[in-house]
Amino acid sequence: MKKLLLTSALIGSTLVASNAFAQTTVSGNLDITFRAIEEKGSTAAGKSMNGFGKEAQINIQNKGKLNNGWDYAAGFAIEDDGNQAGTYFNENTYIDFISGTTTVTIGQDHIQNNDRTLANFAGLIAEDLTNSAAAGRNTDRFLAAVGANPADSYGIGIVQTVGKFGNLSANFVPNNRAATISEDLAGEDSVADVGKSAWEVGFVGTLGVAGLNTHAFYNEEKRTSGNAKAIGSDIVGYNIGASYNVGQLTVGANYKYSDNGKTGVATTTTAADGTMKQQEFGIAYAVTPNVTLAANYTKSESNVAAESDAKSKSVAVGYNLGAVAVTAQAAQLENYTGVANVDADVLFLRASTKF
Repeated sequence: MKKLLLTSALIGSTLVASNAFAQTTVSGNLDITFRAIEEKGSTAAGKSMNGFGKEAQINIQNKGKLNNGWDYAAGFAIEDDGNQAGTYFNENTYIDFISGTTTVTIGQDHIQNNDRTLANFAGLIAEDLTNSAAAGRNTDRFLAAVGANPADSYGIGIVQTVGKFGNLSANFVPNNRAATISEDLAGEDSVADVGKSAWEVGFVGTLGVAGLNTHAFYNEEKRTSGNAKAIGSDIVGYNIGASYNVGQLTVGANYKYSDNGKTGVATTTTAADGTMKQQEFGIAYAVTPNVTLAANYTKSESNVAAESDAKSKSVAVGYNLGAVAVTAQAAQLENYTGVANVDADVLFLRASTKF
């Protein structure tokens, strides 16, 4: 989920847990959106669409003290999107054990991870513009997460705060991309859509420089002959980004690389088999404390010879009304499916609130 953040929260609800040293909070967010996509070039006009969408999420979190003197935090989220399928409890599920500046975390979609950018300051990232999950839509060739992306599966990780420089992290997942049901095992290695173990290391921080934000992540999933999906090389991804703010101006750049593990296999020449390299550049200007203008350029390249580079150019304005933030974004997409002359114009409108 890529959202324009509100500068002030709305109503916070606090419940007292049975443990006198614990505190439970309930919060949430609601986005109501409108999107219009007009296909250009060689794409059939039937792919054009417009309509409303929504995303709603409730977060339940608990924190307090353990009897050994450590702190702890735990929580999960209930999410319902417009195209929701399957579980509603698949976001930000975790139990954290905290000792000073060190946090050991168990869960899914919680530890700092590669699914981020420092080159988009208002509106949607390129990967989300065409709503490719909707039935009948074209699939775009832009990246959000990269490589194995182990944070989407259950695992164990550690985060270490290093002074004013930032946070170092490491995450290990024993069974990548596997569904988890009750307390049963997530899946077997022979299942076609289940990965082997995966890991990711990363850094998020300012490096001690005022106005600077940086991140760097690398992940990998090993392929072995015992896995039904074994083919080609390991799955690898990395994401490096930086942004800098001075006064009312913010600029950022991001680089993403993703290899799905089929590189070098002579029989695989389709778009899904190639490696992807993505460059992102963004700029934002705060006209007032509540109004921000932003622009983004994204280019995604594949090593598949038959593919054309996918490009996205967008401009956006975000207006913070306090309790509600509104965003308007217009984008032009070129070759966005990896096929030459498959273009689209996109208009995106969003009203967001937190509670």
